[in-house]
Parts: sequence; C-alpha cells; structure tokens
Amino acid sequence: MRGLRAQLRGWKSLAIFTVLGALVIASALPIVRVQAGGQELAPGTVLRPSAQGNAARATLVTPEDLAQADAGIAAAASLTTSKPFMPTDDPDAYQAAKNAADASRAPAQSRSGSAAAAASLAPATVRGVNVAGLNQSNSGGAFPPDTHGAAGPSHYVQVVNVRMAAFNKAGGQLCTFTLAALHGAAEFIFDPRVVYDQTWNRWVFVATRRAASNTDPNRRLFIAISTSGNPCGSYFRYTFSFGGGPFNAGDWWDYPGLGMNQDAILVTGNVFDLPAGGFKTTAAFGIAKAALYNGRGFFVPIFTGLPPTLQPPIVYDDNKDSYFVAANNNTHIHLLRGNNLSNSFEATIVVQALVDVPDYAIPPSARQPGTLVRLDTLDRRFVNASTQIGDSLWNVHTITSAGLPTPKFYEFDTEGVGANTVKQQGFFFEAGVSDDFNASITANASREAFVTWTTTDAANANLALRHHARMRISGRQPADALGVIGAGSAVATSGVALTGNGGAVQRWGDYSAVSLDPQAAAGCVANRRAWATNELISNAFTWTSRITRIGFCG
Repeated sequence: MRGLRAQLRGWKSLAIFTVLGALVIASALPIVRVQAGGQELAPGTVLRPSAQGNAARATLVTPEDLAQADAGIAAAASLTTSKPFMPTDDPDAYQAAKNAADASRAPAQSRSGSAAAAASLAPATVRGVNVAGLNQSNSGGAFPPDTHGAAGPSHYVQVVNVRMAAFNKAGGQLCTFTLAALHGAAEFIFDPRVVYDQTWNRWVFVATRRAASNTDPNRRLFIAISTSGNPCGSYFRYTFSFGGGPFNAGDWWDYPGLGMNQDAILVTGNVFDLPAGGFKTTAAFGIAKAALYNGRGFFVPIFTGLPPTLQPPIVYDDNKDSYFVAANNNTHIHLLRGNNLSNSFEATIVVQALVDVPDYAIPPSARQPGTLVRLDTLDRRFVNASTQIGDSLWNVHTITSAGLPTPKFYEFDTEGVGANTVKQQGFFFEAGVSDDFNASITANASREAFVTWTTTDAANANLALRHHARMRISGRQPADALGVIGAGSAVATSGVALTGNGGAVQRWGDYSAVSLDPQAAAGCVANRRAWATNELISNAFTWTSRITRIGFCG
C-alpha cells in the first residue's frame, strides 16, 4: 500500500506523543484547544494530537466462531436497549430549540417545488432490487435501528442495532450475526457503520458502547475488518482503546463517523463524559490500512477539540488530503483538511475554512397522520461520511425550510481556484407540505448523485396523499440545473404510525445510508448505481427496514 511503511511498529510509551506533537505543530499558524461547545476555530488553525489510541494484534474470527458466539449471545436481553439521542448542544438549549421549531410551524406552511421539478432530468430509480432488510424483532429489539450499509461487487451488507446481515445482489440473505458476536463483547454495542473498500476488497465495521458508570475505565470502540471480499467469511477483530489528553474514566465515544482514503481508515465521534452526561469534545483519528488489513497492533494519535459531529470523507481517488465537515453554528460549515492521516508521525488536521452558506436551523419534528406523536429529526448535523472525488465533497443534513424539516445537500469545492466555496446546494423533498428528514447522499466521479430519505405527510389537503413514514429515493445528473434534486420516487411506505416507544417524539434513524455499487452491469459502468437502506414501521412499537438498488442505468 502506497506510503504505508513501518511507522506503526514499536511505539512503547506516551512520550512519543510529545515528540509527535512537536513535529505536527512546527508551524507559524496558531494552535488552539476548543472546549466543549466551542466550535469556532479560525481558518488556518493547526490542531495537534492531544490523546492516543491503540489496539493489540487482531483476533482472527472464522465463520464458525461467529456462529458459535451468535448462538450463545443473540438472545441475551442485556445486549439490547433503547439508545438516546445525544446532542452536542446544551441539552436544555437543544430541547428548547426543538420545541420552538415545533411550535413555530403553521399548519398551512408549504414549500414550492414546481420550479425544481421542471428543471430536473430523470432521477435515479429502483433497479431490480427492493427487499425487506433487518427488523427490530430479528435484530434483538433495540431502537432506533441506525440503518447503515455498503455495497461490494457481489454483496450488500446492512448493519443495524444490534445485528448485521449480508445479501447477494439479488437481495437474498446469505448470513447474519450480532454485533456482539462480530466484535466479541457481551454488552450493548450500537451506532454501527460499515464501508466497503473498493481498492483492497475489504469490509470495514465500526461500532461503539456506552460507559457503565462515571468511573468506568474502559474507553473503547470496536473495529472489524474482513480478511477478504466475502462478508460471510473471516474477520480481524480489534478493540480500540483511547486515552490521555482530555479523556477520563467514564468517557464514551458516541455517533462514530466512518470514512477512508487510499491509505487510512478515518474515524470521528463525539465524546461524552458520563453515560447520560454532557458533551465533552469531538475527536478524530486515522489508522493505516497496512496495519488493520494485516491484523497488526497499532498506536495512533487522536485529534480532539474539533467541531461537533465532524464527519470524515470516503475518498474515491488518490488525493493525499482528506476533507472533514461539520454543521453546527447555524451560519457556516466547518471544512477541515487532514493530511498524512495514515502516518502517525506526520498526521495533521488544519481548519481550512468556515464555508459561508445561508443560515440554517434545527428542524422541527416530523408529523404523522392521525396522531400528535411525532418522529425525531435530530439536530442540524451531517449524519454520514461525505463523498470526496477530485475537488468535490458531497454531504446532506436536515434543517428547516419554510417551517418544515427538509434535507439540504451541498457540493463543496475543496481545492483550486474555487476552494472553500459551495459549487451547488439545494433542498429536496417529496411535496410542498411533507416532512422530509433522515437523508443520505453519495456521488460518483461523473458527478451523478444518489439520495435516500424519510418522508411523512400529515397535512396534505388531499387526504388520499397523506401517509406514514416512507422511504424515498432520488438523485441528480450533471446536466441538471445546479442545486436541483427532484422529488424522486417512493420505495416503500409504512402502514401505521410509530407511537409505542414512549414520549411525544419517537426516536427515529439515527441515520440512513446510500453507497456506490462497484459492480458494472450491461450498459452501466461501475458506480452508476447505488444501494440505499432506510427505516420503516412494522407496527406502533416496531421498526423494520428496506434495502434497494437505484441508478440511472442497469
């Protein structure tokens, strides 16, 4: 692997991090530390590692090992629970903002989508596969599901709380096992993510756990790497421990983001200081693929004091720079640049820009027909890794438009003459009065984009058009007018409202996923199709999910 020599061998003490810090900050640019909630980092700020992480040599687990472990722990009630949403804002301020967004919505509010529809070419549509994914009953009972997934040449892998499943390209399930079996930990493991490495033919998983108490000394994440392109085969299993710097007993890593470049796996997350306590810092690190994919142990530097809910990229070219984004101050997007993140002695993260965008706000909750119980639309964060190709960086978040929760996508310009600006941006939604949220986006080298999201309609004047939670898909082609993604099409619609999991606002998400399909088809080159997964409702108490392949061809 390019540039991945033996820089990871033999770190024996934390003293090396002192040397590392000196190497990284050898610059005239300012060095700052950001306290919890302090998101404003000046452009040009260089961040140095302030903590460290490590993992012992991987444990190799076979399909037989996974099956045996799964049989022993799949029914353990202690492994499943409800997972609260953890805002990085002050909890009282966050709740007040959500309440205000809900209260300010007028019944007659509507967005205008006719101009966008007229300017849009044919969007991506379902391409041959539209099947049921995992559900709350067969996954162990945890909620929300945190639906995520990735496509490889011959498989699609879905992960939810607290299980994974691999499917063939016809939608047939091939294998399934709990996250506890995969990661070898008999506890509640949640916030799972999976990506497929198109270069090295590997599946990469990450998940986290909550601290048991404010004195819990175990600060850890779980990482698993397939040893081949077969997601039903063997895995290297790692328990990643983090410490030093701002980290103390009782800290835990929430909402991990998972990305990659050609040399490194990239992980971000929000760190909280108690099992149900306050936001402490946002952190990020890179791990050399040369270590992970060969089962080697490693030490890595961890950057802290980053903008909350920072998301890493999935980089589809050989760019040495990896661009991270965060949306949290209501006026700008934080754009950070990581360099040499596979090399522990040379890694840097620089605040490249505060990208100017129209002001944005926390979205209201989503309404459901026939009930006052609403669905959680979270805050203004980006919920998934960005897609990075060339000087384009794509992502989407749900914010407020015309008083309604609405996804807004961005294509940022990261390099060259247009660096630190927005190439295009725009809202997308089903209808003028629909509530739209829980969106994901990816794009290919031709700048074709693919999206999935959730929509409800509880206020349509035409009663026949009102509906419960629906999975929707769309996309855009390069010839479309800038900023336009059309209403697309429905994949599946829930038959009931979600009302039975306690409270006036039901947990939803916390994310969906859409990923490029590297398999070519007749008349359709690789990456012109994508796979999407999202949440639906089985009954008032229970979620299910859907998996579909979408595209512009094939």
